[in-house]
Order: sequence, then C-alpha cells, then structure tokens
Amino acid sequence: MKGSMRAGMGGGTARGTVPGTPVTALAAPAALTAPAVLAALAVLGTLAALATIAIAPPAAADRPPGTAREHPPAAAQPPAAVQPQAVVQPPVARRSPVTGHSSAVGQPPAAGQPPVVGQPPIAGQPPTAGQALATEKSSVAGQSPVVPVSKRASDGAESSPVMRPGRAVRYWTPAKQAKAKAAELPSTQRPLLATSAQRMLSVPVGKRITPGGDANGYARVHRPYSEGARSRVNGRLFFVNAGGRGDSCSASVVSSASRLLVVTAAHCVYSVPEGAARGKWHSSFAFVPAYDGRAAGERQREPYGRWGGRRAWKPDGYTGLPGGDWNSTYDVALIEVGRRGRTLQDAVGAFTPMRNQGGRHTIVTDGYPGVLGRKPYDGRDQLWCLARTQPARSLAAASAAATAPVTAYAAPAPAPAAITAAVPATTPATKLETYNCHLSKGHSGGPWILKGTRDLIGVLSAGTEDGQADGYSVANALNIESYGAIVGQADPRGVYDALSIKATGPAHAVRQGEVTAVTATVTMRGLMGATEVPVTFRVPPGASLTAVSGASCRHAAQEATCVISAIRPGRPVQLTARIRLGRDAAKQVPVTAHVAATRLDPSQRDNTAVFRVPSRA
Repeated sequence: MKGSMRAGMGGGTARGTVPGTPVTALAAPAALTAPAVLAALAVLGTLAALATIAIAPPAAADRPPGTAREHPPAAAQPPAAVQPQAVVQPPVARRSPVTGHSSAVGQPPAAGQPPVVGQPPIAGQPPTAGQALATEKSSVAGQSPVVPVSKRASDGAESSPVMRPGRAVRYWTPAKQAKAKAAELPSTQRPLLATSAQRMLSVPVGKRITPGGDANGYARVHRPYSEGARSRVNGRLFFVNAGGRGDSCSASVVSSASRLLVVTAAHCVYSVPEGAARGKWHSSFAFVPAYDGRAAGERQREPYGRWGGRRAWKPDGYTGLPGGDWNSTYDVALIEVGRRGRTLQDAVGAFTPMRNQGGRHTIVTDGYPGVLGRKPYDGRDQLWCLARTQPARSLAAASAAATAPVTAYAAPAPAPAAITAAVPATTPATKLETYNCHLSKGHSGGPWILKGTRDLIGVLSAGTEDGQADGYSVANALNIESYGAIVGQADPRGVYDALSIKATGPAHAVRQGEVTAVTATVTMRGLMGATEVPVTFRVPPGASLTAVSGASCRHAAQEATCVISAIRPGRPVQLTARIRLGRDAAKQVPVTAHVAATRLDPSQRDNTAVFRVPSRA
C-alpha cells in the first residue's frame, strides 16, 4: 500500500495518489466459425506456454538515477548470508504446466506468435487479456505497469541461505530499529484520482466494527503487550531487504515441533531488487515479540528480547514479481529463529495454524503499521482490527483472465467491478478479503486469527492504495498450496493435518425395518487444525440414510456429504448417521465413513472406517 494512511487515529492531511491507467474491457466476438475456434484454441495454448517467460531487466544505462545499490555501503553492511552471483544463462526451455508446450525463457516470441504476457501490445494489434489486466493497476508515477500473475502448478519450497542469528541480533540496535521503514503492502486495486478525494474515509462508518476503531478500522492494543495472550505472540520483524535497506513487517509465532518458527508474508522475506530480473532473499531477520516502540528502556521495548533468523522458507511458486505473485496464493513464509536459552514458543506461546482455502469468518488481526512520522502508524504501536471475511474469488478470477485468449477489445470500462460481478460462487479461493479494515504497510505478514481463539487462518498479503474510499485488505490463507508447501521443510519433525476417523454402532442385531445410529468420530493429531473438512457416509442398497447430525450435511438415500466447520488438534468431532434397515437388508450392513485427507497427512490408511450393522428379520 503506497503512501501514508489517509484518515486515521493520528489525524493528518490526506495525500492524493497517482491515477491508474484505465482498464480495457474485453468484448466477445459476435460469432465464431469452426476454423476460428481451432485458431483460438491454438492461441490459448501458445499464451499459456509463454506465460512463464521472464521479462529482461533494463540495461544499467537505462535505469533511473538514484536507483538503490544491491548492497548498503561497506561501513553499514549488515551481516548477511552469501548470495550466489548472478550468472548470465542461455535461454532455457520451460514446459508449460497448462499446455505441455516448451518455450525458451528470455527469448522473444517467434513471428506470428502473440506478444508475451506483461509486455505492451504490438502497435495495431489488440492487447492480450494479461496486458489489459496489467493496465488495470498502475503504480506510482515513474514505475511500469505491474506484471499479471501467471498460472503455474507448484507445490514445492525454497529456502534461504543459512544465516547466523547472533549477527542479526547484534545488527538490529535500537537506533537501527528506529530508522527501519515499513515494507510496502502490495496493492490490489487502482488508486483513486486525487481530484475525487474531497472527504476521504478509508473505511466508511457503517463498515467499522472494531470497538474504538478509527477511520481505518484500527484500535490500539492494550499495553503492556507482554500481558496479552495474543499481543505477546505478535511482533515486529526487522530485516535488510533485497536492495540493502532496513525494512520491517509484522509476524507471529506459529506452533511447530521445533518451537522456533515465525510466520509472515513471502514478500517480507524475498523480493526482486529494482532493475533486477530475478528475486533475492532478504537477510538479517530479527523478530521482536511484543515490541513496544514507545517504551522508555530497551528491556521494556523488547520484553522477550531479539530473536535472530537462521533460515527462511517460501513456496517456490513465489517469485517476487510485483503485481503477480503479490496477488497469488503463495504469499506466505516461515522463518526459523535461533534459541535464547529456551525456545521462542516456550517464551511467548504460539498460534495454531488452521488449514483453509479462504472463507467467511470473523477475525482479529494485529500488526505494526509503519509510516514514519505518522503516529500511531509509525511502527512503534501494535494496533488491531476486527473484521468479517469472505473468499477473495475476484483475485482468482483476475488470475484466470490473465491467461485467457483475446479476439476483440472495446473502450475502457470501470474495473474491478467488471471482473468481480461475473465471478461465480464456485471459483476456488485461496485468499480472504475484508472491507472492515484498511491495513497499512508494515502490517504485512500480520496474523489473521479467528475471533475468540488462537487459530491462525492467514497472514496479511495485500490491500488497497492509500486514498481509496473503501478500505480493503487481503490475507493469504494457510492452504495446501502455500503453507502446506513449506511447513514440511521448515519443520520436518512436525506432524500436520493428520486426520483419522472411527465408526461405532449398535452392539446387538437391529430388526429389519427399524432405524439405528452409527457414529463417526473424526480426530486431528499433530500441530495443525483445519476448516471446512469434508466427511461422507455411504450405505448399500437395502439400507437408507434418514438423517445426519454433528455437521452441515446433505444426504440422499445411500450417501451423505457433510462439512465440519473446524477441527482442532486433540478435540474430536462426532457425526451421527441414522440408518433405516430395509426388509431385504443383508445380515451385515456395511456403513462406510470417510474423511478427506491431504498430502500432508502422514498416514491415510485411517481416513476410512467401516462399521457393519448386524440385522435380523
């Protein structure tokens, strides 16, 4: 989120933002012949194959003056892990996960092929869907339009070089902490025209639900932060970014077997330096739980001390390209910190990660918004916001539109309403969005916790530009594609998503024509919980399901499909199916109960249970 917060607890003058580039609306052709359909399908395959082509960086002579150096001056050089030298590689053939076709990364398209996604359209030709989408969001003056996110299949993880925690602890002195800026919070919508900002409120009064909240939805967390069960698990994360400058994000401790893991956003650990073609790991991570920048002394400011980072992990699908991965499903990261006589989790506690794909929840989010000189948004206060979420399906639709073929285009039309209006309710969502909080930069990576629990369902990933009349924030859900991709490497001894099911029923034979009950007990072992867990019941002909309780269920005669809203480690959930035995029922009527498993489940042999109901005439 560029710029300072608009109307807030600290007051101040609203600053205008640069108007975005108009969005090009796409119009469908009036009719398609069979050859045209085949041609369109060929274009779609080519576009998908080209979607992974990287854009070459500008030459050094073409970079704007004042571009930040790759590293800070030698006198102020922070301790950092050695980064590999950039080597010029020949074009590499990359196979598209969508079409199976290969394309040479870094080569221009051959004659007759459509332009590369993310590059301006060729004169006299209509733009591709990806180019039209890229014009929807123009960033601050002097920057290029963003690169739209490309679809890719990825479920692996990448780790940073190993770092020395003690060096980061020594580097981040109170003086350096005071000078650290807040990492930019990526934007998902165009900024408003400055001329339209007559009386700007980031969150309209009717949408503010935080008790005592300001115009952005924020309220102050009660001090001292060390006394709050939630506020001491949250903290400020300091680091040296890919350009060599001191930055900060928000982060929190998450349950793990190592008891040393901190969760934040991937854009807080990895980014593409200005003028570079590929990303680079941030370094010198120092996490300060319950950080209080207004405390008089260092011991009060850092009540649990400074915890240096040893290694960071991100999904390998996160490349750090602005406007693409920022809005993808991969913007989540884990950092392992060093020990300080005891583990971090022993010192402050931890949140329980909850696997989810985004949904409707009531959440609390805490963080350290950091706009220097703008109290209380200057990074020295922990602020919180209460919000109701919904699945961020519009982002998934925009991602899909970026790879769609284009046959015609029309005059500019408003967006994102043009995109979101046609988003079906069945579109998969891997992010959560809310209009109750206008969260600021510096809050990036801050946890989204289910209200009244310690269940972590996401981390702040993106939001609207400062100046939007309708504050809007987005969290990356802790889903299989993101959190599931990295937690196995970051915490190899941990047990995650270990679901099992057992079925019990009557001990004596049931008379044919009567109704009996079979109970399925679903249990989650290990360190992770889950939301929206599917469970099914099946019975053979000769028996029928009359009702199922204990979850949200739909049933027909022989099958019922249920969804458990949430399940937590060590807290089983019971579902009961009532079954009528027919006059022609077999002597043993098998009732099958099944709970859906993910690839994180260490053993899927206990995901199905069968209870055989004895019957008699």
